[in-house]
Amino acid sequence: MFLLFMLAFSAVWMPIEPLNDNKGYMSLMHDVQNLHKLNGFMNKNPNTLSKITDLLAVSTNLRNLISEQNPFRSRESFPVENVTSDVTTDTESPASTTPPPSLPVSNICINHVKGIIQGLADKQQWALRMIDAAGKPPADILGGGLIWLGDYDECLSIQAAAISINKTSYSISGQYCIASLPLKIPPTMFSPAPSVSVGLCLPDSCSDTDASNLINSVISFVSNSSTQAVVSCKHPNKPYDTRAIIVLAVIVCFLVIMVAGTIYDVIIVQLPKWQRQAMLSELNGDLVVEASEKAPLIGQNKQIIVEETSDPGIFGKILLAFSIYTNGAKILNTDQNAGSLTAINGIRFLSMSWVILGHSYIFGLSLDDNVLTFLPRMLNRITFMAIANAFVSVDTFFTLSGILLTYLIMKELKKNDGKLNWGMFYFHRFWRLTPPYMLIFMVYIALFPYIGSGPVWPEDGLEPHYCKHGWYYNLFYINNFVDDPDQSCFGWAWYLANDMQFFVISPLIILPIFHFHIAGVIVILAFLLGTWTATGIMTTHWEIPLSVFDGGVNFMKLYVKPYFRMGPFLVGMYTGYLLYRTNFKHRMSKVAAFFGWVVAAVVACLVLYGQYDDLNGNRVSQEVSSLYNAVHRTLWGACVCWVVFSCANGYG
Repeated sequence: MFLLFMLAFSAVWMPIEPLNDNKGYMSLMHDVQNLHKLNGFMNKNPNTLSKITDLLAVSTNLRNLISEQNPFRSRESFPVENVTSDVTTDTESPASTTPPPSLPVSNICINHVKGIIQGLADKQQWALRMIDAAGKPPADILGGGLIWLGDYDECLSIQAAAISINKTSYSISGQYCIASLPLKIPPTMFSPAPSVSVGLCLPDSCSDTDASNLINSVISFVSNSSTQAVVSCKHPNKPYDTRAIIVLAVIVCFLVIMVAGTIYDVIIVQLPKWQRQAMLSELNGDLVVEASEKAPLIGQNKQIIVEETSDPGIFGKILLAFSIYTNGAKILNTDQNAGSLTAINGIRFLSMSWVILGHSYIFGLSLDDNVLTFLPRMLNRITFMAIANAFVSVDTFFTLSGILLTYLIMKELKKNDGKLNWGMFYFHRFWRLTPPYMLIFMVYIALFPYIGSGPVWPEDGLEPHYCKHGWYYNLFYINNFVDDPDQSCFGWAWYLANDMQFFVISPLIILPIFHFHIAGVIVILAFLLGTWTATGIMTTHWEIPLSVFDGGVNFMKLYVKPYFRMGPFLVGMYTGYLLYRTNFKHRMSKVAAFFGWVVAAVVACLVLYGQYDDLNGNRVSQEVSSLYNAVHRTLWGACVCWVVFSCANGYG
């Protein structure tokens, strides 16, 4: 009985508007934007709490509403189509003087709902459990508790409950559904509006359409609101579709090849080598190593090198490419070659951990039930800016990409007298990234719906139409230019698109700076001035504020386009050139090194923590916001470059 009125409670709490449910990855990631809007609504509408109190008081009369003035007794009092003729008539419910428009609900669904009501009247445990499993208003709704999930597993555990209605026996099982009622709060860049979400336990005989029409009919019956709930029912254990079966078959093929490659590697390649090493060690008492292995001498013993004795051939090389043994040894190897930029490994680890930490907070905030009290308290801590402004961690990776690309290509150009096979330059990049990228893309699209379950798990995945209309944008690394939600997918791959686009134009900088240093510097400065100018102008035009948390509806355009994000890559490229020219032998005084670290630390902290006042109500001017958005990523990249450069030259 309680589940139906919870919808009415939500419906008349505050004005509602329809919800666009194509949220996608980035909208989920930044739903927290709307919580600021919700907080403002609460502050400006002090009567909201009294409305909630009144509605909770009304909800105590629900038993009378359903049991004594049963809305299912009269077609006029409860407007559903296809109600069976054995439903008795009674006086109209006083909840509505004018019957709202009718919505079709199947006979079996209506009869099973009546069966639940009869089960409640008879105090049947299964019926009580269906009500018990439904979501209910928690404490601290004003703190942001807008998701009332109920008990998903309890609902699904109700199986084949028997009930007799008018001498007809029915078997009723539980089906978990969620009704979302969007709140009338101005939309932001990432999602249309937050919503009240209520978990419901309905008979599994009700189709998704039945559930939607049933719930909206109840809302219309008990409320004058024109609310339209978006209802979705969960279907656990749904069978694998064709795309999932194909992808599973591909994965099995890869696993079979990996097993075959590992067996071939161990038995045909490694085992004879181990046997020769053991035999020579017994005969000579010397240290025996592979030809490619670098091992120190032990005591005064000589070192015997075992050379490869046979060529595995093309087929053997293909199998070895999939060997878990050989590839695992390479992946887990921690040896550093001479000339390696070892500081980059630590920076990568710390930055990736930072990315995970920031996303963990942002994803969680959209489901927290006290976010309106928790988030302001966190934002009031200046240390929390490392989470609120964690987006600069992505600029670290752009910086490292520019450093490594330029440093390695400069060494190749020097080795080949300034010449390079530019066709292979592009092909190798595409061939190295695209197969694993597309493999992950394929597995994600096809299998994501099956790797989890629960009340908020997207059963059809996160992507509209399974990326049917936009997958090729990702293949050609132009997905960051797609603004249509129906054609955009694999949202976080915007980074790969940017990085590839930077790579494509990099020869315009690499060649001038290799052959004519001044000309290369001029080109870098021209690109840098261009990206700063474009970012500043568009930030002003779109009136984008300082903080991502209030970024405005156009912020994503600023966030994913290459001409707004190139600054860190450019300073990384020049740093890569300096590392190539100095060959890790640049000398500076201790005073200069100390001054460099101080400047880098101060600038990095200003970039990272500079949003604190703006996030806490002391808004800066649009001019300051535009300046910050234009240059802060480049400045962050410059600070990362100092760390890499100083560590490579012994001043870390």
